[in-house]
Amino acid sequence: MAKKQNQQSNIRPVVSAKPQSTPKEATASRFSLNTKLAILLGIIACIVYFNTLSNGYVLDDFTVIKNNRIITKGISAIGEIFTTPYRRGWFITHNDLYRPLSLAMFAVECDLGGGSPTIGHFMNMLVFAGGVSMLFIFLNSLFDQKKTAVAFIAALLFALHPIHTEVVANIKSRDELLCFFFAFLSLNLFLKYSHTGAMKQLLLGSLCFFLSYISKETVVTFLAVIPMIFFFYKNENKERSLYITISAVIVTALFLSIRFAVLRHYDANTDSFVAYMDNFLTKPPSSASALATEILILGQYLKLLFVPYPLVCDYSYNSIPFVTFGDIGVLVSLVLYVAAGVVAIYRLIKMPKDPFAFAILFFLITISLFSNIPFTIGAAMAERFVYFASVGFCLIIALLIERFLIGEDSGVGAIKSTKVLAVLVPICIIYASICNGRNKDWFNNETLFRADVVHAVNDARLNYYLGTELVTEKSKAEGNPAVVKQIIDEGCGYLRNALSVYPEYDDAHAAIGDAFFKIGQYDSAEIHDKRALQLNPKFVIALNNLAGVYFMRSQYDTAILYCRKSIERSPDFVNAYANLGLCYMRLGKFDSSLRNLYIAISKDANFISSYDNMAFTYKAMGKMDSARKYDEIAKELKAGGRR
Repeated sequence: MAKKQNQQSNIRPVVSAKPQSTPKEATASRFSLNTKLAILLGIIACIVYFNTLSNGYVLDDFTVIKNNRIITKGISAIGEIFTTPYRRGWFITHNDLYRPLSLAMFAVECDLGGGSPTIGHFMNMLVFAGGVSMLFIFLNSLFDQKKTAVAFIAALLFALHPIHTEVVANIKSRDELLCFFFAFLSLNLFLKYSHTGAMKQLLLGSLCFFLSYISKETVVTFLAVIPMIFFFYKNENKERSLYITISAVIVTALFLSIRFAVLRHYDANTDSFVAYMDNFLTKPPSSASALATEILILGQYLKLLFVPYPLVCDYSYNSIPFVTFGDIGVLVSLVLYVAAGVVAIYRLIKMPKDPFAFAILFFLITISLFSNIPFTIGAAMAERFVYFASVGFCLIIALLIERFLIGEDSGVGAIKSTKVLAVLVPICIIYASICNGRNKDWFNNETLFRADVVHAVNDARLNYYLGTELVTEKSKAEGNPAVVKQIIDEGCGYLRNALSVYPEYDDAHAAIGDAFFKIGQYDSAEIHDKRALQLNPKFVIALNNLAGVYFMRSQYDTAILYCRKSIERSPDFVNAYANLGLCYMRLGKFDSSLRNLYIAISKDANFISSYDNMAFTYKAMGKMDSARKYDEIAKELKAGGRR
């Protein structure tokens, strides 16, 4: 009996335990956490760029949005947007692009926001935040949710990195933001398909990949990224990996076919030389010097990723002088890129799922499109060109933090460790501070150019930009003649700086000619306009400016000749039609005057000078009711901030 009692006393009581979660519940829990992290990253991205909401239009925002005759039609123009080249609403070129998605958004925002830039900046902020969230979800899925801390840190660094200010603060760069968002959304859908085999996810991924293409062609580099992902990192089902790759190729072919058809219809798909001021690499001292300079620029991208200061909106001649292979910067850049490529390929072969290899190769693949080495692109260097490639950089930094500070436990909780925070918090504070200040630089053209010319005194186009902004825009808004002269004198100083850097700068000559015209020095204006035409006989602005000079001298027949030459070179040049109408009015040829002014209005209903000149013509004809009508239209457009 005692033995039985002892046996009973040795029996341990059953401890009630929490029911173990099923794999489905665990997945749902992780999904909930990952969703919260993605939302948090999106909120952080919005906070960083919240102060852009008070900014105005800058740089290409005017030609792509504010003064674009197609976009200003609003929602009704969406059909036209999807069937016309990218620049068609501002000027006609035989070497155009096809990026309708961002333009369609701008048209909708034009109706909703009444031409205010605030809605444009707001949408840029949201699309950027969405891209950051998509990036986190992709990286977390790529690493099977075993490196959530790495995915979070990489996406956080991407959200805060100051090199992205150009893309987010410049409304026009919505094309880049949309391209990135849909590119990573497509990768997330392709990853789901690789796990589930659900055809719906493959089709949706292909649709998003197409949307990325019609945002901007940058996603073409994913034709190399996608096979790298699905034949090395996610190669569990080779048949599905093959379907994903084939789908990407089919989408690419579809986009190229549509692009070719649209551009061919408007004779806008012919190869054209890249202007020297757009990309100085088109005229190098030698082919060896060109290659050395291109390698140096690749090194500049690395430098800006590590030390994002100073940031500059333009890198034209002579901000980066031509160099040779004896330059130390070229040698360092060459060694870094070659070493990175060798290390990445070696690690990929040795460890096909190595995250460092993926990060390095992603960077190299996406930056190659903008290297100018395989082919010359529209600019020698731009901070927006590193937007996609910076993902690889941010991932490498996150992986290094994991390697040296986190260790094997890469759960998101590892971020809270003192060692990680000691590194991450200062970086985030520095990045956010630089972003905040840089966003303010992008307030308007003048603030941007003034901030940047200090760091790029030898950049010919940046000096031209600031000089032109002062001469044509700021002086126009000033009512005091003495102050106007001061502004124009300052603007001419920057324009002369541009010419001292590049004496054959036709745009700068035309701008100085315009400055002399504004202060009544017509002889000097004529000299600079004619010099601009010597450098570029097809320069329509210089032709039109000369027409203005002869008009002011009452040489109306000569003025008409130059207006017609402008129209011959550019049939949609509205200013020339408006000036032509004014010339005919002075000659008393009212029918010819009205005919040309109506053409000007039909081509751009928001061009104020057309209505002003129409009012002048009707006054000269003694038709005061019609004159008042067009005066009122002009006043309304001026009140709305139109040109």
